[in-house]
Amino acid sequence: MSEPIINSQKIFFEYKNEEDGTVFPVLKGIDLKIHDGEFVAVLGHNGSGKSTFAKHCNAILLPTKGDMIVAGINTKEEDRLFDIRQNVGMVFQNPDNQIVATIVEEDVAFALENMGVEPAEIRRRVDEALKQVEMYEYREHAPHQLSGGQKQRVAIAGILAMRPRCIVLDEPTAMLDPKGRREVMKTIRQLNREHGTTVVLITHYMEEAAVSDRVVVIDSGEVLRDGTPKEVFSEVELLKSVGLDVPQVTELVYELRKEGVQLPQDILTEEECYEAIKGLFTKTV
Repeated sequence: MSEPIINSQKIFFEYKNEEDGTVFPVLKGIDLKIHDGEFVAVLGHNGSGKSTFAKHCNAILLPTKGDMIVAGINTKEEDRLFDIRQNVGMVFQNPDNQIVATIVEEDVAFALENMGVEPAEIRRRVDEALKQVEMYEYREHAPHQLSGGQKQRVAIAGILAMRPRCIVLDEPTAMLDPKGRREVMKTIRQLNREHGTTVVLITHYMEEAAVSDRVVVIDSGEVLRDGTPKEVFSEVELLKSVGLDVPQVTELVYELRKEGVQLPQDILTEEECYEAIKGLFTKTV
């Protein structure tokens, strides 16, 4: 297998209170590899360290101990910061914090202009990125006129225009209504499935994690579980013990199994649940 795009090698991170010198450990030896083309969801309750890990993925934060290797570059190499962020782009929770221009296409072009990309190439990349997130028809609109979901897709387009191998999204749907969440998740899935973009999605929505290739659960700064959605979400009691939910269908199956109904414990989707329950009735006929 090729070298991972993100390779955290037993990284530790701590915040220090400047007033009294108190140290707050956040990450405690995270050891994780993410390869090109993967769609990885990272789960954890508030304060678990998942967003802190995300900020290590493109060197917003540097480990206190251990090494974070991104696209073959150690994030401690300060003169390689530009190279790291060309490979791994970051999308934050609030799109308003990332949108800097008064016209959509100008916002998507902003980073490219700062990078010194030729105007004709900027035009090509901006159009391509906006088409990828299905926002091309809004290219001449003012961002403040857009919905939350549309703004987030513009923010994603701004990262895509830089053509990174990987996009890290830190709870990108947390401030959106259900329609906006669906729009953004559709975009994220398409980027991964159709364009091969590596996706690291930090989320607290279990249904979003259920469509990923791999789920990593972080608890108290450590990796608690790392596996497929079916593997991770089948451990309902463990997840509940660390303050996490499971997808609603999985919860339903869990409760039915407690009552003695013979259903597989790794059901994730409504279709799987329907087929399994239908199968029970077929057996009894």
